[in-house]
Amino acid sequence: MKLKALILNCTLKRSPEISNTGALIDKAIKLFQEKGVETEVIRVVDYNILFGVSSDEGEGDE
Repeated sequence: MKLKALILNCTLKRSPEISNTGALIDKAIKLFQEKGVETEVIRVVDYNILFGVSSDEGEGDE
């Protein structure tokens, strides 16, 4: 079974701005790749995510 890692980058800087969080994630990705782990990074701030505690926070939530 092939392992996959989903990494959520919660920096406050939008893409493509460089962030320290991204630099740390790049190091983790390198380690994962050496072990054959497929990785995907999502930069949360690049999406319209409405925060809250209900199942539907409103129109436009990605």
